[in-house]
Amino acid sequence: MIDALVRRFLGTVGSSLLDFYIQNNLWINAILFTYAILVVFARRNYFQIARLILADFIHEYGDKLTEKSPKQVRTLLVKWKIPWENGMQAGWFPFISSPQSILLRLKSDRTFQKIFSIDALVEIAVQQTSSRSK
Repeated sequence: MIDALVRRFLGTVGSSLLDFYIQNNLWINAILFTYAILVVFARRNYFQIARLILADFIHEYGDKLTEKSPKQVRTLLVKWKIPWENGMQAGWFPFISSPQSILLRLKSDRTFQKIFSIDALVEIAVQQTSSRSK
């Protein structure tokens, strides 16, 4: 009875999709679970890459950054040449995903420049220096 009611709401296309899901739910769920695990690793990779990209910057300006506002840190970061190639050395995982995204992207200098905006790098640098000083 519940099945008939649900199928009535779904219509013919929805019912055929439901039948397909019922027949192949193991494969569909396995694919979704695998993709979710890949996204978790890619997001972890995001923070490792950010740390490696900013390592020299924080090493050079570390003590001064704790006293500066985010606007001043942004000014320093804009003047500094960002070593995008350092991100390729981060970890073994070939994908990266920003914290707000579920899209997987291959690691490359070009991808890093798209994903890591100056504001995102400033936020990460401020977080790293504030956690160091505590």
